[in-house]
Amino acid sequence: MTITTRPPLGVLRQFSRAVFADRLIGDELMRMTMARVDVDPSASSASVTDLMVSFVRSWRAVAREGRQEPALFSDAALISALPPPPDDARLMLLLVDVMGFTPAEAARIVGFEGDPAGLLQQGRAGLRLEDDPTAVIIEDEPLIAADLRAILQRIGVQVTGEARSAAEAVRTVSIARPDVIFADYNLDGRATGIDAVLEIQQDHDCPVIFITGYPDRVLQGDEIEPDFVISKPYTPNNVRAAVVHCLDARRA
Repeated sequence: MTITTRPPLGVLRQFSRAVFADRLIGDELMRMTMARVDVDPSASSASVTDLMVSFVRSWRAVAREGRQEPALFSDAALISALPPPPDDARLMLLLVDVMGFTPAEAARIVGFEGDPAGLLQQGRAGLRLEDDPTAVIIEDEPLIAADLRAILQRIGVQVTGEARSAAEAVRTVSIARPDVIFADYNLDGRATGIDAVLEIQQDHDCPVIFITGYPDRVLQGDEIEPDFVISKPYTPNNVRAAVVHCLDARRA
């Protein structure tokens, strides 16, 4: 499924969560900014790109207002407690390498009038892994697990454990204590791979990157959902951007 045919709210929810690698913060950001967006996502004439343009503009406006002595417990107070919007290069990276927009579409969303390819290259060049991070892969398809392991090792992430079932995942993570987890959303015959991650996070809190061929089915605004999602088929650039950004967001 291409980005242009996906439901606008699903795309926006994925992006908003990806920025902070956090479902709750991302959904609050989406709520606050959507209150100011002048594009109706349910209208047939509303494009995904139009909605994203309005979202980024509104987010920047709310962030500016949040720095002006916000009232306690207000939306502005929440915004002021968050890191500011990433710079254009990081936003371009997220939009292209995580979300699947073209460089031209991403430049329009960001409001960048220069060379999109140059800005994307700047974003990719700015990705830096620190402290030799480790990962656990939760995936019941051996070929996909092997592919992920190879990509992660090439970009400098040590894979310290793999699991094919929810029970095995809990045991593996409790021993490996990774910096980041890659998890298949559909796992071991369960409705979702979140079952395993929810149990894991009771004992070990780290970023979790879910991989799914149907992101909009798992990002509906329900109570229990992933913080960070990349779509199948993925590329090495998708994996690298997701890992580095998740770890950066956790350090922020």
